[in-house]
Amino acid sequence: MQPIFKEQINMWKDLGYDIPIEEGMYWLDRGIIKAFTSDGKIHNLYKYKVNDDLTIQISKHKDYKSVFVFETWDATIERMNDRLNELENESINFLNSYINCGRECVATNSTGKDSMVVYKLAQKSELRFETYFNVTTLDVAESNLMAKRLAFNFTYPDLKKYGGFYQWIEYENIIPTRLNRACCTIFKEKATIDYFPSDKKMLFLFGMRNAESNLRSGYTDIWINEKWGKRDWIGLLPIRKWSDFDIWLYIFRENIDINLKYRMGYSRVGCGIACPNYSKSTWVLDKYWYPNMYQRWRNILRDDFIRNNKWLIMNCTMDEYINKGWNGGVFRSKPTSEVIDEYTEISGLNRDIAENYFNRYCINNCLNKRHQPMKIKDKNTLAMNMKYYGRNTTKFLCKKCFMKEMGWTKEQWDKQVEDFKLSGCALF
Repeated sequence: MQPIFKEQINMWKDLGYDIPIEEGMYWLDRGIIKAFTSDGKIHNLYKYKVNDDLTIQISKHKDYKSVFVFETWDATIERMNDRLNELENESINFLNSYINCGRECVATNSTGKDSMVVYKLAQKSELRFETYFNVTTLDVAESNLMAKRLAFNFTYPDLKKYGGFYQWIEYENIIPTRLNRACCTIFKEKATIDYFPSDKKMLFLFGMRNAESNLRSGYTDIWINEKWGKRDWIGLLPIRKWSDFDIWLYIFRENIDINLKYRMGYSRVGCGIACPNYSKSTWVLDKYWYPNMYQRWRNILRDDFIRNNKWLIMNCTMDEYINKGWNGGVFRSKPTSEVIDEYTEISGLNRDIAENYFNRYCINNCLNKRHQPMKIKDKNTLAMNMKYYGRNTTKFLCKKCFMKEMGWTKEQWDKQVEDFKLSGCALF
């Protein structure tokens, strides 16, 4: 459940959907615009959909057949006040149980809604604490400015080696995906680990909640990050039992600062634009609110796709990769005709030859790290096989087997590849 603010309503108007709603009454929940009546019943009003091309559709819900008097957020807060008091008291009592724990207390704060609720609860408790905002180098200006306005302390990742997120992906030649990422480790967790002395007893306050994900559903009140190693650090989760709905009602009741990104329609305010856990519902917001950052990231994705020949790795088109594939949305076991046609056009090869780059395996039955048949994804290796065994060959060796058969060292392999490229061989 996410409140719908006037900024998002105005965005919808700009995109062609002027529906009769206003701030202070309506909620967005899993693609449905909803509202409560005073009896506590929630009503489905409109369906909100983001298409694959990042256009939107808003249509009247089939259940919306009658005219109701909907309750305001303030009225909902009043109706839910006993629950909010119960949650607040339980959380504050939990925090107060650590008053004399002999640890330095730190509230980590991303300026997100959960962090801000924890911040408020900690202020109401008897804990003495400091608040730290970690500069990930990928947050939008609204988050950084909010942290400065609230006078939070700042921690930074190790910028000496990488210089920031965009420099890191270039240095490592990596695009974060849901299954292959290290950005949180480097730019969030490591920043905390490096900043605070390893020999100091620490107590951290986190805004993680059970309802956020399957992984976090099993979390208890105390959480210890395995990446902390042998440090005597403890993490507390004072709002782990709260729902999104509870969080928002409490924010409104207590007049807690709201990150502007929420008002724009975002459900999360962490790392902007490039987080692989975002989806098209977020990308349509990025495209509207942060067009320069949005386009910069898509240019990076396009360059990565071409440079690393990801037609051969993911069996998808460039457009599929940019709009779905980079974060794990598209991956095929075999290429479609469209994929081969696009690779043929970009590479300038004959189509029959271009098709020979796809789904080739080492004939020596080599296995990859997962003990599966070794698929040859490297264009240079595929090209080398066709250069020596003929462009229509069905015999392919992985790089290791090819070098062994030729009796080459790595230096000799690199020289051969470079020589063929310099000679203008189209296979490379």
